[in-house]
Amino acid sequence: MRKWKTAAFGLIMASFTGCSSSEFLEESPPKAYLEANNHLYETKVGTYCWKETCVDKAGPLELLKTEKPIEVKANEPLALIIKHKRQPTERHMVQIQNKNEVDVPLKKNKMKAPSERGTYYYYSYSVWWMDKNQKNVSNGDALYAFVLEVK
Repeated sequence: MRKWKTAAFGLIMASFTGCSSSEFLEESPPKAYLEANNHLYETKVGTYCWKETCVDKAGPLELLKTEKPIEVKANEPLALIIKHKRQPTERHMVQIQNKNEVDVPLKKNKMKAPSERGTYYYYSYSVWWMDKNQKNVSNGDALYAFVLEVK
């Protein structure tokens, strides 16, 4: 009898949490990390819309002005990791150098470090959590930025 009451209570509580207007309980987007050489480096969160809040921040170059670059080896494999139970459904990566933007192809959230040594490379990683039921509706989005120095 006690197990039944516990299970019923759990189902009732689950039904209340499922009625939220947003699937996300956190007040801000999850952190994103760059994995390089078996180490996780935290990225800088830029502009985002999460739950019912949109925050407009400076662009990637301004966000990263005081950040220490992540040191990587030329052509080193890199991975982007977002620690959240629901992963973004759309992603877009851009490399910014000398105010020029170049799309960076990602395969399963992985890329390679640039081959040219000694240069700073700035990146803007944009992600969207698209609604499963409504076409072209985002339940949340975020921009993450990081800077690399190729050694």
